Amino acid sequence: MPGPAHFDGTAPRLPSGLTLPRLIAIDIDGTILGPDKLVTPRTRAAIGAVRELGVKVVLATGRPLRTALPIAQEVGATDSVIAYNGAAMSHAGSFRVLGELELGAATEALRRIRTAAPSATLALETDSGWVLDGAAGGGPLEPVGNVAHLFHGGPPTAVGPLEDFIGGSRIKLLAVYDDEHPSRLARVLEGLDLYSTWSLPFLLEVHHAAVDKSAALAELCRLLGVKPEEVAAFGDQHNDAGMLAWAGLGVAMGNSEPEALEVADLVTASNLADGVAMVIESWLRAAPGSHEVAV
Repeated sequence: MPGPAHFDGTAPRLPSGLTLPRLIAIDIDGTILGPDKLVTPRTRAAIGAVRELGVKVVLATGRPLRTALPIAQEVGATDSVIAYNGAAMSHAGSFRVLGELELGAATEALRRIRTAAPSATLALETDSGWVLDGAAGGGPLEPVGNVAHLFHGGPPTAVGPLEDFIGGSRIKLLAVYDDEHPSRLARVLEGLDLYSTWSLPFLLEVHHAAVDKSAALAELCRLLGVKPEEVAAFGDQHNDAGMLAWAGLGVAMGNSEPEALEVADLVTASNLADGVAMVIESWLRAAPGSHEVAV
């Protein structure tokens, strides 16, 4: 089976025949952000220019809303944000949880991960913040190593055994584990009605089985009256694969993991080379009146 085409500078058409998508869904980390966690001026300008043409731009990320919103604000795309790998979204001024872990499955997943990876640091995302298991990582004020990733949006709302909190809101269970790739750790959850994914080599993310960026994107498009064939999506990781496959045009980054490349229609340049901006700029050049992007 042939792989996806590589972007050659020509504006890609969507299955609908449109030369410009009605909606563009964009992952954040590894897609519009590099290791410095910054949006480049070129990418920011391209997103701003395509939005001026009436295209809806939606960030779709595994991040919690608290760390996704600052990026959405930076690129001017705050109307709708898909967060937590599609387990929740912000739309039209309201926050909506789309898929929450079932108590029985979450409890068993927690038990299995504790058994298989006793040194893993566990956390629970809720609708009111996040809970850190015990005093992992040196305590809530001194996160150590990869555990510091959990603290990027601020300290936990609570610290203690997750068993004491799992009876409440359960958007996502997290396991930071340095000893093996999350794809291997996910195997201990086989047989449970769960969706396990990852976007970092040390972080396993566990959701309700129905959760996926594609499902949240489909729901948002239903609300907006946008068809899948009118949507373009950009991503680079395992957790983007469903969204890339669902969209009329799925664009994988040049730095993508195999799971994203396998389902993509097109491969653009890497995040470090402004791969998203390159494709958007081609649409702008092909749009009536031809639009140059001022950086």
